[in-house]
Amino acid sequence: MLSRLGVVVLAAVLVEVISIAQYERVKAAMEEEMGVRSRVVLGAMGADVGHMMELTEATMKENLWKVRQELNHSDSAYVYLKYLVDDNPHVVGAFIAFTPDYYPSKGRLFEPYVRKSKGSILLSQLAGADHDYTQNEFYLKALETRQSFWSDPYTYEADSLESLITYTVPVLDGRGEVAAVCGLDMDLSWLGDTLNARQPFPSSFGLLLTEDGGLVAGPPESRTSPAEVAAALEVIRSGSAETTGKDMAIRSVQMVREPYWKVVQVYRTKEVFARAWKMRRQQVLMILLGLAILAFMIERFVRSESKLRKASEEQARINGELSVAQRIQREMLPTSFPPFVYGSLEPAREVGGDLFDFFVRDGKLFFCIGDVAGKGVPSAMLMSVVHSLFRMVSRKEESPSHILSMINGELCRGNDSNMFVTFFVGCLDQYSGELFYATAGHDKPFILSDDVASLPANPNLPLGVFPDTHFEEHRCTLSPGTTLLLYTDGLTESKNVQRKQFGRDRVVEVLNSFIKSKNQTPSGLVSALSKAAHKFAGKEPQSDDLTLLAVRFAPGEVLRDKISLINDIDEVDRLNAFVKSFFDKLNLDPKTAAGLRLALEETVVNVINYAYAPEEQGSITVLADSDRSELRFTVIDSGKPFDPTTVLEADTTLNAQDRPIGGLGILLTRKLMDSISYTRRDGQNVLSLTKILS
Repeated sequence: MLSRLGVVVLAAVLVEVISIAQYERVKAAMEEEMGVRSRVVLGAMGADVGHMMELTEATMKENLWKVRQELNHSDSAYVYLKYLVDDNPHVVGAFIAFTPDYYPSKGRLFEPYVRKSKGSILLSQLAGADHDYTQNEFYLKALETRQSFWSDPYTYEADSLESLITYTVPVLDGRGEVAAVCGLDMDLSWLGDTLNARQPFPSSFGLLLTEDGGLVAGPPESRTSPAEVAAALEVIRSGSAETTGKDMAIRSVQMVREPYWKVVQVYRTKEVFARAWKMRRQQVLMILLGLAILAFMIERFVRSESKLRKASEEQARINGELSVAQRIQREMLPTSFPPFVYGSLEPAREVGGDLFDFFVRDGKLFFCIGDVAGKGVPSAMLMSVVHSLFRMVSRKEESPSHILSMINGELCRGNDSNMFVTFFVGCLDQYSGELFYATAGHDKPFILSDDVASLPANPNLPLGVFPDTHFEEHRCTLSPGTTLLLYTDGLTESKNVQRKQFGRDRVVEVLNSFIKSKNQTPSGLVSALSKAAHKFAGKEPQSDDLTLLAVRFAPGEVLRDKISLINDIDEVDRLNAFVKSFFDKLNLDPKTAAGLRLALEETVVNVINYAYAPEEQGSITVLADSDRSELRFTVIDSGKPFDPTTVLEADTTLNAQDRPIGGLGILLTRKLMDSISYTRRDGQNVLSLTKILS
C-alpha cells in the first residue's frame, strides 16, 4: 500500500513539475505571440494613419498650383478653396490667409474660409478686428520656416466636440516670396474607429498620442471606459515603449513621418493570458482529484495532444496574419521610381529578409541592396532595422564605407542571435557620373555599357559579424548610358524542378540581350531578368527572396565648370569672376545670384583663413554643377579636417560684445542654401552647397 502510495505521490509530484514547466513555456510563447501581434497591429495602425495624412498632403500638393495661378484674382480664392475641400472626404475646412495689404481692395487683412457643415459648404471671411491671423502661430511658423507642417490637435470652437488638425503650407508668388498661408483642416473623428478596427482581443484597444503624450484619438466607449483609457495614459507617460504590468500590457511605436505621433496598443493582461491561467487551474484540479497514476497519465497525454493540435491551429491562424505583415513590409520599400532607377522584391515567404532602397540628395543618388541571413519573421524584423539605419545614417553621411561601418556598429550591439546581413551601398554623382561604393559580403553588381562586366570590389565581411570590420571603399566614373544591376542570390540560386541553379552565366546571357534591345531602361532590365528566372524555375516553388535593383546613369543637359585657387584672400576676385560667368550661363536673376555668390564667398574665405596653418600655401578647388533646376557648389581643400555642418549657429540675439567670435558666415550660408553636406575623403575636406532653382 505504501509502495503504491509512494508511486502515486511520486507520479503526482512529477506531473506537477512537468505542468509548471509547460505552463511557463506556454506563457512565454504567448508573450512572444503578443509581441508579434503588437508589431503587426501597430504597423498596420501607423500605416493607416499615415496614409490618411498622405492623402491630405496630396490634396494640397495637387491643388496648390491653382492657388498660385489665381493669386492675382482675389475673388477666385473661394473657388479654389472649394476644390481643396471637395477633393478629400476627411478635409472639413480650408483657409488662405494673405499677407497684409495683399489685396488693398479687401482691406489690410483678408482670410477667406470654406467649411463643410451638415452637407453644405459655407463661405466666410474670418479676418477682422476680433481675428488678426498675423498673430496666429500657424501663420507665423509658415512665414518663418517656409515649409509645410502639421499642427497639434485642437477644437474649432471652445464648446465644440469636434477635434481637428491643420496641414499648413506657405504659398509663394512668382518672385518666390510668401504671398499667403494656405491650410487644410482635417477632421480626426475617424481616427478612433480606424485605430480600433483590427484588435486581436475584445478588450484591447489602440491610442494615438502626440510627441508630448497628449491624447489625439482613443477607442469608442463601446470598447472600453474612459477610466481604462486614463489608467493606460498614466502608465504610458511614466513608462517605456514596452510595459507589462499586473493589469495591462502596453506596446507603442512612433510614426516615421510628420507629425511623429505615437501609436499605442493596450492589452488586458488577464485576457492575454486567460487560456494559460485556465489551463493551470485545470492541471491543479486534475492533480488534486486524480491520484490514479495510469488514469492521470492517460488524461495528461490526451490533454497534451489536444493542446498540440490547438497550437497547430493557432500557428495556422498566425500564418494568415503574416499576410498583413507582408503588406507592411512592402510599404517600407520604394513604390515610385524615377526614370533612372527601378527595383523589385519578391519574397519567398509571406515576409522576406531582402531589401533595397534609394533616394537623391545634393545631386547624388544613394542606393543600397541587402540580404539578411535566414528567412521568415526574424529576417524581416532585422531587414526593417537595417532599412531604418540606412536611411538615418545616409541622411548626412555620403561615404559608403562610413555608412557601412556605422550600420555594422549598431547591428553588432547585442546580436545574440548571430544574424548577419550582406549589403551593398553606392553613391552616384548625377552630374559627373562619379560612383563611390562599398560592399559587405554581397555579390558584385554587374555593369552594363558596351558589354557586361562585374563591378570591381573587395567583398569584405557581412554586417553584424565583427564591430571593428573595415569596409574598403571603391571609386569609378560611369559614362552616360551605363547601367548597374544589383541583385541578391535569389536570382543566381533560383532552381528548376531538376534542382539546377539559374547561375551567373544565364544572368549574363539576359544582360547581353538587354544591351542589344531597344528598351534599355532600368524597369525593362528588371522585368527581363525576373521573367527569365521564373521561366527557368517553372513550377518549382521559389526558395529564396528575389530582389533586383537597376541604376542607369543618363544625365541631361548639365553645366559644369571649376576653378582652382590658393589660400590667399586676393583670390576672392577671381572666385567672384568665376561665379559671375557661371551665373550668366544660367541666366539667374540678380537677387538670387547675389545671395548665392555671398554664400560661396563666405565658405571659401573661411577655408582661406582657417583650413591651413599660417604661412602654409594650400589649394582650394571649387566645382559648379547645374541642370538648371538645381545648382551645386563643391568646395574641396586639403586643410585640416573641419565639418561646418556640426557647428552651432551663432546666437544673433546676443550683443556683439557677448557673442563668441565666428559662426556668422556659417549661419549666413545655411540661410541662403537649401542644403549643406560634408565628407572627408582621401585626406580632403569636401563641402557641397546645394540650391534648388525651380
